[in-house]
Amino acid sequence: MSDSEFMTDSRSRGIETKGYEPDLPISVSSILDWPPRPIATLRHIALMMLPQGMLWVAMSAVVWNFFTPSMERMESPSPRWILEIYLRNVVVFTLVAGTLHVALYVRRVQQQRYKYNRRWLSTTNRSFLWNNQTRDNMFWCLVSGCGVWSAYEALTLWFYANDWIPSVEWGTWWPYICALTVIASLWSVTHFYCIHRVLHMRWVYDHVHYLHHHNVNTGPWSGLSMHPVEHMMYLSMIVLWWVVPAHPFILILTLLSNSVATAFSHSGFERFEIGKRSGPTMAGADYFHHLHHRYFECNYGNRPVPLDKLFGTFHDGTPEAHARMRERAKARRGITTA
Repeated sequence: MSDSEFMTDSRSRGIETKGYEPDLPISVSSILDWPPRPIATLRHIALMMLPQGMLWVAMSAVVWNFFTPSMERMESPSPRWILEIYLRNVVVFTLVAGTLHVALYVRRVQQQRYKYNRRWLSTTNRSFLWNNQTRDNMFWCLVSGCGVWSAYEALTLWFYANDWIPSVEWGTWWPYICALTVIASLWSVTHFYCIHRVLHMRWVYDHVHYLHHHNVNTGPWSGLSMHPVEHMMYLSMIVLWWVVPAHPFILILTLLSNSVATAFSHSGFERFEIGKRSGPTMAGADYFHHLHHRYFECNYGNRPVPLDKLFGTFHDGTPEAHARMRERAKARRGITTA
């Protein structure tokens, strides 16, 4: 997107579409602070893993132990076991994204409580396949998203089955593997920031990333709704496990968490109500990334590794941060203010 398009688009997403806003300014992890703040960093990592992080760990453990072909079968490529992996991933993603979509957007159990954008998902926008945002998003998620996810997984499991890449056994290396569950998350966030900056280069945006950004008003199916090339770029973080000794469980966790978690992060709701309206809630979409979908040229990464803060692209949700972002855009266009 060009700077002029960004300025116009930012104005077009005016106050009339704004819904719920959390307490501002939003914060990010202290992991890159100097001097170091180890206690605050450990606290953030704990919050990062609870409860959603542990949900992905539990789901990955079930998938690895009960719904993954045996290593003996995967020694030789076969359409049968590759198809099993693809269908399993389709089911897992549909259960998560579909449940959230039905609850929040079909039954509307929360109405617009905690919803960032007051509009509902579009059914008349020609930017989407069949003019329908949900159907468009489902197509790209299930066909391309789950397809690329499954291809990376099948290829790497084939490598593991033939001992072509380094691996470790759970029995003797379990402390190391447990540590990798956290490292995998931090690595994925770092990888995402780097890939996302490339995706916002003019040519790449115009031919690839534009499809994801059709979703200004996001829903559970929007997160993995991407161009196939973007799916290949986004999920390529697993190549780390081609050189760093790991366990197939870590591979499954990396792909599952970075795929299925997008249904939460793009759900459009800050919190999910549990039970009655006045009852407890759990974390939903991240306002940090919602601001990226609203304004485009900010918050390219995620909170656990605050590279946006390091490189000056952090938007904390305040009017002051937005003014700074607009000034940067003007400076890139060579516009000066008196």
